[in-house]
Amino acid sequence: MDILDIHTHRIPEQPLNAIWNCMPKDESLLHRVDYCSVGIHPWYVTEANLSEQKRWVEEVVLNTPSVVAIGEAGLDKATDVPWELQLNAFEWQIEWADRLGLPLILHVVKAHNEVMEMKKKYRPRNRWIVHGFRGKRQLAEQYLREGISLSFGTRYSEDALRAIPYDKLFFETDESSESIYHIYEQAAKTLQYPYEELLAQGKRQIGRAFYNG
Repeated sequence: MDILDIHTHRIPEQPLNAIWNCMPKDESLLHRVDYCSVGIHPWYVTEANLSEQKRWVEEVVLNTPSVVAIGEAGLDKATDVPWELQLNAFEWQIEWADRLGLPLILHVVKAHNEVMEMKKKYRPRNRWIVHGFRGKRQLAEQYLREGISLSFGTRYSEDALRAIPYDKLFFETDESSESIYHIYEQAAKTLQYPYEELLAQGKRQIGRAFYNG
């Protein structure tokens, strides 16, 4: 398994090295990727479409071998979407991902404590990964104590990055135009760790997380 980028919104130039985040509007592009995640983003939940979104996730997961994760799922206090609707969608995805044994890719904005409480409540067996983590070291360490992994993109606290053990560390491009290799290169400099070894470590870590829980 050669995945290096666990979360991107661009169709990857090298299909085998990235997990593309598929939204309902992009379903027709699924045939162009080797790995993808599907989920209900907290920004796009409405009372009218929630049942339809759940059915869509179920159908894509069950009929698309390239699905290797559920997400983006999560909670966001900066959006106007009602909190109860966000909770409904998030809790459903927690249970669905755990049942399938698929990692859960998390979108979290100003709701870190709530997400950690959900982890304690449900005690899932699958991997949880907060994508695009930009928080401080103290918050990173709180997530680690709850067994939640973190993914870093183009912007992050270098102090937080240094706090993450390699078995909890992932990288992503998200919506950036940067190459995933550039992100690894910058992280290697911050960590004072050989670039080629960090790439190899990343592939091993993703292989364990996405295929062995």
